[in-house]
Amino acid sequence: MKNIICGALLSSMLLGTACKKFLREDVVSSVSYQLYTTEKGIEGALVAAYNTLRMGVSGERKLTLSDAGTDLFTLGSDGNPAFNQYLATLSSLDGKITDYWDYHYKGISECNIISTYLPKVEMAEKRKTEIEAEAKFLRGLYYFDLVQQFGNVPLVLQSFDKVKTDFKRASVKEVYESIIADLTAAFEKLPVTAPAQGRATKAAAAHLLAKVYLTRGSAETAAERAIRGTQASDLDNVILYAGKIVNKELGNFALVADFANLFDIKNQVNSEVIFSVQFTTVQLNNGGGNQQHLYHVPQYDAINTKILQRSVEYGRPYRRVRPTPYVYNGLFGATRKYDSRFVKSFVWGYIANKDAKNIVTTAGNTINVTAGDTALYFSPVFYETPNELNNAVQENKRFALYYPQNTYRPLTMNNIFPGLRKWLDSSRPTTNETNGTRDWVMFRYAETLLMLAEAYGRKSDFDNAVTYLNQVRERAAYKEGEEKTVQYWTFEGGNYADRKTSTVQQMKITQADISAQFVDFMLDERGRELLGELNRWEDLVRCEKLTQRVKDYNPDAANIRAYHKLRPIPQTHIDRLDPRGPIEEEQNIGYY
Repeated sequence: MKNIICGALLSSMLLGTACKKFLREDVVSSVSYQLYTTEKGIEGALVAAYNTLRMGVSGERKLTLSDAGTDLFTLGSDGNPAFNQYLATLSSLDGKITDYWDYHYKGISECNIISTYLPKVEMAEKRKTEIEAEAKFLRGLYYFDLVQQFGNVPLVLQSFDKVKTDFKRASVKEVYESIIADLTAAFEKLPVTAPAQGRATKAAAAHLLAKVYLTRGSAETAAERAIRGTQASDLDNVILYAGKIVNKELGNFALVADFANLFDIKNQVNSEVIFSVQFTTVQLNNGGGNQQHLYHVPQYDAINTKILQRSVEYGRPYRRVRPTPYVYNGLFGATRKYDSRFVKSFVWGYIANKDAKNIVTTAGNTINVTAGDTALYFSPVFYETPNELNNAVQENKRFALYYPQNTYRPLTMNNIFPGLRKWLDSSRPTTNETNGTRDWVMFRYAETLLMLAEAYGRKSDFDNAVTYLNQVRERAAYKEGEEKTVQYWTFEGGNYADRKTSTVQQMKITQADISAQFVDFMLDERGRELLGELNRWEDLVRCEKLTQRVKDYNPDAANIRAYHKLRPIPQTHIDRLDPRGPIEEEQNIGYY
């Protein structure tokens, strides 16, 4: 059984010093900071630092800042236009910007309390060393998010027992140096095996270090390399730390054999998970829960309520974002019939949960529907002519609702589209329950392999890059004996006789496939593997491809400008500063 992290949440260094319990609203602000000189107090501070990570997915914070308005996701019918379309309302006054900033500094504050008070605690030295390492790991993780989103940010590495208002922003280079120092120290002292699920380990620190070095080393232009403080050794360090995981020095991590099983909610503790934020089915211990199950769900329950009603299985449709047209044709492209991730990442068919007679289909004929029949079916095919489209609709008149890509590709059709499967949560007790129980897998082994491949490729060692890329791609292929879905032979042009034939050979790549446009290939491969896993905006920014790829592949985000590579500094932070510097010192370019 998973050990669920829950406990006291501590104050943000920017918001004051009040303290409250995570599960209850009891005010305990009278508790002295002397509490943190006790073993119980310092363990509580560490639990709080872990717990604050939950805030990324207990609402729309991480989704909005990491997936919305990218090349792969655009505005859903109930989404946030400011972020998806880069409107003028994407400003320092936006509440999601403020929430994101505040919860990260809350986590940093909790880590700083540990670093300040831990030397005063009498406890076993071994555990003391582990706590220090865990706190540094978490502080590095929080700052890594902040520096990618905001650029120059206040670098605060100690705790304050009084309100402080004179924070100056450190340079991006300085922040990266601090993150690397924290994570390197954490890596040296963390255990290989965690005492409980959800705690940091050497492998988690190694994965994050590799990601930080890759981000710093991904800068393409001289100006950006100077900003990040890029070092010639960065890519070598990616290979060093990711290699420790792949070479089994830090545990026996491995790809889950079937991509679909990776996201089975009954299989959350598996060989691929390196670090995950924990949630539980015990609602009282879950805070706001993981709410990501809400945001990628189409309005399937409003299409024909006579045969298809909202269900726990298909989710509550908040439809905050939807895939861009590029996802269906460009991202997977010509190999999508061989790549099981295309089918397994989405819900293509919605099953009727009610009986009904005399249902008029999309094709115009009348059928009777029984619970268990396919009520709504999405085809991935786009038909070039009206005649081809009409023929396809008539050929599929057995479905009550048949939607080829022509139907859901237009940006105006942003309420109905194939739903992303990865976050769905069938363990919720009711259809309308927003408090989800799925863990948030932040680091997994497939990404380790992709980072290792990218580091080799950026060094022009395409032989090694292909080796690690093909491990991920071979897992994505259909295996011998695995039956493909009906799409393969009905819509994708595959032969019915090949329905159980391996596609491993079709999924393998060679050096010639990747050497010409390597960075774009890697961005696409990361998109295919990590679609919807809350890292896309950061990937585009680190590769200096945000503006280009959004303009190329997200027609709904034509307003994007070069300055959008950074978010605005929250006005609430600027208003608290005393003394306050000139606006160009306190705010990012483009937002004043």
